Amino acid sequence: MQVKYLITSALPYVNAVPHLGNLIPILSADVFSKFLKISGEKAIYICATDEHGTRTEIESEKRGMSPEEYCKMMHEKILDIFTWMGVEFDNFGRSSRKENHEITQHIFLKLYENGYIFEKEIEQLYCEKCKKFLPDTYVRGECPFCGNPNAKGDQCDECTQLLDPTQLINPKCIICGSSPVLKRSKHLYLDLPKLSGKVKNWIESRNWSGIIKNLPLAWIEKGLEPRCITRDLKWGIKVPLEGYEDKVFYVWFDAPMEYIGSTYEYTKEWKDWWLKPEETRLYCFMGKDNVPFHTLIWPSSLLGTNENWLLPYTIGSNEYLNYEGGQFSKSQNRGVFGDDIMEIDISPDLWRFYLMSIRPSTKDTDFEWENFQEHVNNNLVGSLGNFLYRSLSFTKKYYGKIPDVKSDKEIINEAFELLKKYKEEFWNLRFKEAVKILLRISDLGNQYFQNNEPWKLIKEDEEKCKKVLRTVCELCVILGVAMYPVTPVSAQKLWEQLGFEGEIKKENINNINLDIGNKKLGDIKILFKKIDNKSLDRYKEKFKGKRGAGMIKYDEFKKIELKVGEIKSAENIKGSKNLLKLKVDIGEERQLVAGIAKYYNPEELVGKKIIVVANLEPAKLFGVESQGMLLAAVEGENISLATIDRDIKNGASVE
Repeated sequence: MQVKYLITSALPYVNAVPHLGNLIPILSADVFSKFLKISGEKAIYICATDEHGTRTEIESEKRGMSPEEYCKMMHEKILDIFTWMGVEFDNFGRSSRKENHEITQHIFLKLYENGYIFEKEIEQLYCEKCKKFLPDTYVRGECPFCGNPNAKGDQCDECTQLLDPTQLINPKCIICGSSPVLKRSKHLYLDLPKLSGKVKNWIESRNWSGIIKNLPLAWIEKGLEPRCITRDLKWGIKVPLEGYEDKVFYVWFDAPMEYIGSTYEYTKEWKDWWLKPEETRLYCFMGKDNVPFHTLIWPSSLLGTNENWLLPYTIGSNEYLNYEGGQFSKSQNRGVFGDDIMEIDISPDLWRFYLMSIRPSTKDTDFEWENFQEHVNNNLVGSLGNFLYRSLSFTKKYYGKIPDVKSDKEIINEAFELLKKYKEEFWNLRFKEAVKILLRISDLGNQYFQNNEPWKLIKEDEEKCKKVLRTVCELCVILGVAMYPVTPVSAQKLWEQLGFEGEIKKENINNINLDIGNKKLGDIKILFKKIDNKSLDRYKEKFKGKRGAGMIKYDEFKKIELKVGEIKSAENIKGSKNLLKLKVDIGEERQLVAGIAKYYNPEELVGKKIIVVANLEPAKLFGVESQGMLLAAVEGENISLATIDRDIKNGASVE
């Protein structure tokens, strides 16, 4: 019986354009999927967009679209990015499609029948300003375990502890910045404590090591907490239970079910993949923040059905990729995002090669432009590309075809030994090490070419020259097949230069055909282009993000006149969604125009004591004169006014 391989990567969230760090698990899964297929294995790569949740409702409302319309638009945008990067899914589904609804509801009902679901009335964070219950990811606060001041409501990124949003210290709504209140609501819970024995036995049966195994076992040892699986939303998968018609499943519950749902979309034989675990191995790729959901919560849900569901065979997690010492930020234009990648003059294979070369498997890693340039210019261009071009262009120039003579078997055998190690690294998901071995094969070829000096042999010993050229051409064939998982577009181009017809993806890395004598070579072209310093400077400037204004002298700061002001009235400006007109007493009445309509209702501003820049030159906004500027703190889409915390007279100076 041939084992099948099912490859997944954590679902990209529909509300965010993926950046380079988000691409790591997507590319890791794609590289592994391509390797399996070129190794003759039966494998499929399944993924989808994660489309449910409050943020989808909010983002679609902002654009005047329905959630369905918005999700369709974003699904296509994200898929375009992945396709451009050379990612080949067997199916890229959507968690909002009917197949996932059917699967999720089925699994829930089985859990319910088996006694692993219970009802509980809970206090839930509710934003009175936004008039909605807040999902976990829309709450930020201090982690009660490690003190991280910006922990998310479902998990702390610093200590990886799973959280309930009510556990956060001083929680804030990330939509408006206000402090939410507790409000009672009836919800359904997954009884993880009751399932902990099942999931513990399963984890211990896995041939895992390190954090992938030890972290979930440590949580089980400490005692798992029940997890709420429902939310007070309209957009999502409906709970198929009487009394819960107005609720949907929490996104973390239905999102991993979409691995099954997407397979269901792909093939009528989906049950052969998911309900015959003895025949299939499931490889799940993800960032480290997704490990708890894939080692504890999702497996517990499947185990609780008492059905024979396929569970993860291997977890391929990666650490975070940061950008030049900081975080990626779309709002700050800091870092390279998927839609940027397609607009700059760097080919997909360069990105794929570099991201796999630095894949952060054991610790967080920074993307750095100089390091990117060094890897591309020295390794991809200087070693691999240089060997391929010099070998084939020389052979083409003097013979036009591959010489029909015997090759140097010592060199070819050495290359196959390296190829064996290359394949071992792939099976162990050590893609960074595999890329290093790929370069060792090209270094072997470069050294052989250089040592034998065919430019001299062509004049002095043509038979030996032919042997050298046959040898380097065979190395090019080996490299072409080995390159395919990492740099598929370039591998196909190389295949055509070697004179082969058809797709390189149909070759077998375990049975490479080196019977290439007299094969007519195609047009020989350079496969990889160097990144020059001028281009590098342009990219760094484009994606550096917003910076501070630099140091200023105290005398310059003293030129700014800051005063305490009391808002006496506030009203919307006709025709503008963002601006409010304020009357402010700063010892004299001033009229201000402020872009805070999305964050504050006019009536809640009246009476607030704020800080005003009083000596700013008047300016007209939307035809209304503004005679100053108020101060506010800004974090992404979150805005909070700078206010005074005790009584002081209007017009008082702020020093």
